[in-house]
Amino acid sequence: MTTREQDAQAKAQVEARKILEDAYKRAQEVYEEAKKQADIVYEEAKKIAADKQAKEAADKAHKEALNQAKKVRDAITAEALVVHKASWDQMEKDYKEAVAKSKEIGDHARKTYDDAKKRADTIHKEAKKAAVDKQAKEAADKAHKEALEQAERDYREAVR
Repeated sequence: MTTREQDAQAKAQVEARKILEDAYKRAQEVYEEAKKQADIVYEEAKKIAADKQAKEAADKAHKEALNQAKKVRDAITAEALVVHKASWDQMEKDYKEAVAKSKEIGDHARKTYDDAKKRADTIHKEAKKAAVDKQAKEAADKAHKEALEQAERDYREAVR
C-alpha cells in the first residue's frame, strides 16, 4: 500500500469518526430539545391541573415524553453506529485488499528483478568468454553494470 493510499485511508477514517461524533452530538441536541419542550408542557399542565388525577396524568405524560425523547436519541445513535461500522468494515476490507495487491506487486517485481539480474549475469558471462580483447571485456562489464542498474531502477519503480 502506498503512502498516498495510507493517507487517503487515514483521512477517510478521521472523516468517518467525525461524522459519527456529529451524529452523537445531533442526537443529544434532539434529546435535549425534546426534553425542554416536554418540561415546558409539563410545567404548564401542572399549573392548570385542577385535581390530583390531572396532576398524575401530567406526570405520566411527562415521563412518557422523556422516554420517547430518549428512544429517539438512542435510535439516532444506533443508526449512526451501524453506518459507521459498515463504513469501517469497508475501509478495513479495502485496506486488506490493497495490502494483498501491494504484496503481489512487490513479489512480482522481485521475481522480475531476479530474472533480469540472472539474464544480465548470464549474458555478461558469455560476453566475457567471447571477448577477444580488453576493450570488449570492458564493454561487457559496462553493459552488465547498466543492465543491473536498470533492473534495480525498474524494481524500485514497481514497488514505489
